[in-house]
Amino acid sequence: MKNFCLNSWSRAGLAAATALVLNACAPGQDAPSPTVASLNVSRYLAVGDSYTAGLSAGGLTLASQQYSYPNLLAQQLRGAQPNATFSQPLLAAGAGTGYFDLAGYTAQGFPRTRRVPGPAVRRLVINPAACGGADTVRLLTRTDAPGTLPQNLGVAGLRLTQAQVTNLGNESNATPTGAFNPYFERILPAANPRSYLQVVTEAAASATFFTYFLGLDDLMPYVRSGGQCGTAPGTSLSNQLRTNAQAVLGVLTAGGRPGIIASLPELNTLPLLRLGRGFTLQKRLQDSYGDNALLYIEDPFGSGVGQAITNDDYVLATTLPRIGQFTSVVVGGTTLMLPYGRDVRNPLRDADVMDYDEMNRVTGAVSSYNNELNRLARDVYKMPALNTSALPYLLDTSGVMPGYASEALSVSGVQYSAEPVRGNFFSLDYYTLTPRGNALLANAFIAALNQAYKTKIPAIDANALPSVAQ
Repeated sequence: MKNFCLNSWSRAGLAAATALVLNACAPGQDAPSPTVASLNVSRYLAVGDSYTAGLSAGGLTLASQQYSYPNLLAQQLRGAQPNATFSQPLLAAGAGTGYFDLAGYTAQGFPRTRRVPGPAVRRLVINPAACGGADTVRLLTRTDAPGTLPQNLGVAGLRLTQAQVTNLGNESNATPTGAFNPYFERILPAANPRSYLQVVTEAAASATFFTYFLGLDDLMPYVRSGGQCGTAPGTSLSNQLRTNAQAVLGVLTAGGRPGIIASLPELNTLPLLRLGRGFTLQKRLQDSYGDNALLYIEDPFGSGVGQAITNDDYVLATTLPRIGQFTSVVVGGTTLMLPYGRDVRNPLRDADVMDYDEMNRVTGAVSSYNNELNRLARDVYKMPALNTSALPYLLDTSGVMPGYASEALSVSGVQYSAEPVRGNFFSLDYYTLTPRGNALLANAFIAALNQAYKTKIPAIDANALPSVAQ
């Protein structure tokens, strides 16, 4: 089996990724006549979690769904095969979950966000004992035809480890501690007990082509909470991810169905972590304040004692606007006002930092999972040698995303970097993509399609899309 892998984060790798992924984006460039060769993409099925669903800036709206990478990809496929269809569980205009909006920048250049609330929903479920504070689940309006499964089966917040959990979309499980996903509930008939794997099985029966990009939402709760919440990455989680990936992919590849299997990016390339890398962040703060103050984090063993940050520690991007703010701290029985994180007596809380040990756990889980996806694509789902057009294809997404705030991809004169919004690629939740970012991700799938299946699908002009979805 051929093995396609975009280069990772060196400058040379970024240039190579740009040339491969963004080919045909430049205005005025001659575009190839769209063809799909012998590939049948008339019924494209997208399987995944938040990225696939179109989540952007911390919310799901009609606009963000329309700019999801599967929908953008489907539009390009339809240009080559006019009878191709693609359906999504679209929200009504004005409905949705709310989202983050830009409220300005700090003196250090960090974005400040505000939450734009969503409209009224059918029901709220509040868990006051949730990790990190009270959590609210919003039950959204349902699809117009809940008996018909959409072709975009991206479910925001879906964990791959939940793929075989029954009643995950059944409102009877919408309790403070129940295993329930309101986005999955929207695409099912009322009170339906089916698992995600069962839904994929039904939808795949009529699919002619698939994409698989699933597993990131298993790790993000742990990362977003600074290692305090979610399932801690380890052997148990890695085994679950591998087992469920094989179950889902076994259904998708049945009968030699062609598709693209996407691996996970390294999480420290997401701005949620990358913008707060130890020494890089410390230097940025020193330059802004005009001093040599160190950055301090809590001792990860829970003593509360401050210690100097290392370059293997990552401060969450959501914390950056608060660094340096004067907060009250009791020191030796006296209440003092000290700058948060910039005084050893007022270190950054452990929940605001992914330290060296926590990052090692995450890196190990991503590596283990990606290795399994490579093995499955290469060894388990291989086809007869003469039938190479039917081989499932592996896409390494780590080479698609700009990794450093100081490094940028230039696309027809427009700069793309890891800085949220003004970097054009990542949205204000420091994790999901803007419409332009989704276009570049869709272009990575298109590049893989063209190379693996000898199709001629033109890339999307990402610069023609907006930099925010709302």
